[in-house]
Amino acid sequence: MSERRIFTSVLKLIILIFWIVFQFVFMALIYNTFHVFSLYYFAFFEVISILCVIHLNYKDENTSYKISWILLILLIPVVGVIVYILARIGIMYTLNKINKMNVNENIFPDEDEEMLYSLKKENKVRYNETRLIKNVSNCVTYSNTKIEYFSSGEDMYKRLLVELKKAKKFIFLEYFIISESKMWDEIFKILKEKANSGVEVRILVDYVGSLFVFPSGLKKSAKSNNIKLKVFNPFKIILDLMLNYRDHRKVTIIDGKVAFNGGFNIGDEYINSYKKYGYWKDMSTCLQGQAVYSFTAMFLEMWQSITKEKEDFEKYKVAAKPEKSQGIVVPYDSGPTKRDDIAEDVYLSIINSAKDYIYITTPYLIIGYEMLLALSLAAKKGVDVRIITPFIPDKKVIQILTRSHYDKLLEAGVKIYEYTPGFIHGKTFLSDDECAVVGTINMDYRSLYLHFECATYMYNVPIIKDIHEDFIKTLEVSHRIDKDVWEKRSFLKKVIESILRMFAPLA
Repeated sequence: MSERRIFTSVLKLIILIFWIVFQFVFMALIYNTFHVFSLYYFAFFEVISILCVIHLNYKDENTSYKISWILLILLIPVVGVIVYILARIGIMYTLNKINKMNVNENIFPDEDEEMLYSLKKENKVRYNETRLIKNVSNCVTYSNTKIEYFSSGEDMYKRLLVELKKAKKFIFLEYFIISESKMWDEIFKILKEKANSGVEVRILVDYVGSLFVFPSGLKKSAKSNNIKLKVFNPFKIILDLMLNYRDHRKVTIIDGKVAFNGGFNIGDEYINSYKKYGYWKDMSTCLQGQAVYSFTAMFLEMWQSITKEKEDFEKYKVAAKPEKSQGIVVPYDSGPTKRDDIAEDVYLSIINSAKDYIYITTPYLIIGYEMLLALSLAAKKGVDVRIITPFIPDKKVIQILTRSHYDKLLEAGVKIYEYTPGFIHGKTFLSDDECAVVGTINMDYRSLYLHFECATYMYNVPIIKDIHEDFIKTLEVSHRIDKDVWEKRSFLKKVIESILRMFAPLA
């Protein structure tokens, strides 16, 4: 890491801390001013607190999320109320900003009614799940799309470089993290060559995700090489609670014919060139065919919400060659702009419809009551529910929160494993040898309710077998959590877990 990059990162952190401290000091001064008139102060904030709680109760949101806010408001009346009001303003502003350029625009193609009719006759449960996605996110179902599964970042990366070099028309990259790394240097070299030869190259990166690792000089270099670069939701010189909403997607789209999507960001740890937390295991997919357009449309929709300039979606609707392949795929997106929590709804639907098994890999297991209940009921019905989380965490506090959910799940019969070689970052959902989801969606509050995410829902595609085999191999190098041993952990650990869980939805 260069000295300049370290200095820039430290400076950004100092500025962020300064403004946070400044605003809390400002809040304290307000408190002190009101304290002179203690009766008026007490009455005023009591009324505001009650109104905030009423508003929370009225909102159609996750119960755990509501409880955490109510606790914050009641435990810290002044700060809690102000933070809640600012957060709500941030929500409205962010959603308005994202929605402004995307109102009533049908960016997806019509569906193949004959294919849907066949799916409905073959498997009504899976047909209904595709309707769930369509009705909430407007994302459509495709057949004739080839899809490949990569069980490691290294395998995905080799293929990604090959496909990037083939680009003739456009390359779109959308990532939560782009870090200064050998991986990025190799990718950027290809992007510069392609852009200077006439290929349209666009990069969309999240501000917070890349805050301290963003390649130095990238903005200038991108501009000088005809590459368009946009940053999602950058920090402003106030306590910007809109920072809560991040673009957590990870997608590369090439010529509208090939799309990569999964857990990997751009950084050496994702391909194990740099061992940060032991072996980093990530999973991803590569789509070829008509379904790639859905990822193209998602990218353009996000891009135009940032630039405020209308995109010509038809221009990028490439007549991709139909790839003869079994089954159906549904690339879909989720986020706070959707009417419902589609990220969680799809997972819940798969859990509730499972007959034989549910296999899950996730780096974080920080779930609300609804998800906890669904997994527990499935296990109690006799469904084989297995979840793999990391043994070596990337964030210790998050691992404590993850483990705080083990008790109830183990008690219900859910089998929990921790991946001992290192950090498992892949987000996969697999059920009954017929249905799977691979994408960017973690099993935590941020991914399920706050972040902009994307994934691919699959039914009866050939790679279901590959995902299953990879899960079984991963189990073999994972340690199973024993219920009796887990219950004997120290009382202090249980107390810490309980306290952290109260505010987990706000983390």
